[in-house]
Amino acid sequence: MGRRSSIEQLDPRVRAEVDQAIKRGATIDAIVDLLKGLGADASRSAVGRYSKRYAELARQQREMRTVAEAFGQEFGSADDRQGRMMVQLLTSVITRAIMPVASAEDDPEGIDAKELHFLARAVKDTVGAAKLDVERERAVREEERKRAAEAGADAARKGGASAETIDLVKRSILGLA
Repeated sequence: MGRRSSIEQLDPRVRAEVDQAIKRGATIDAIVDLLKGLGADASRSAVGRYSKRYAELARQQREMRTVAEAFGQEFGSADDRQGRMMVQLLTSVITRAIMPVASAEDDPEGIDAKELHFLARAVKDTVGAAKLDVERERAVREEERKRAAEAGADAARKGGASAETIDLVKRSILGLA
């Protein structure tokens, strides 16, 4: 990994000003002038490199958001679509990393212990994240079911249904007491 950008080493408040200027579409020269006005010093090329990386990161985040939304529509309405997608992507990456090792007939040693440890840890963490997603979805569905039951009970009460009838419907149809 290369050394940190001189822009990234600036005071966080100054860097936030730079980020805002980039968002507004300021030119490199305007950002250099802004930095001078804030008492910071950065070369034009450093500002250009930082702006380019910032723009690329913003593009990737927009792409990730679009993919996460599509993923969420495809696989249901979870609270955290991006998190679910990341678990799925990480699972794919881990699988691609492990498959060559698992099928390597010409390399009997395959993977060293350190790499195996990191892959096993990644698998464990990914499975844990997937389990959290399942539990969160279950809790969301349960809460939605209870709200629907209460809405139905309210409608039944307004329609004149007795408390016994409402309880019977909740138990038999919705599985609630």
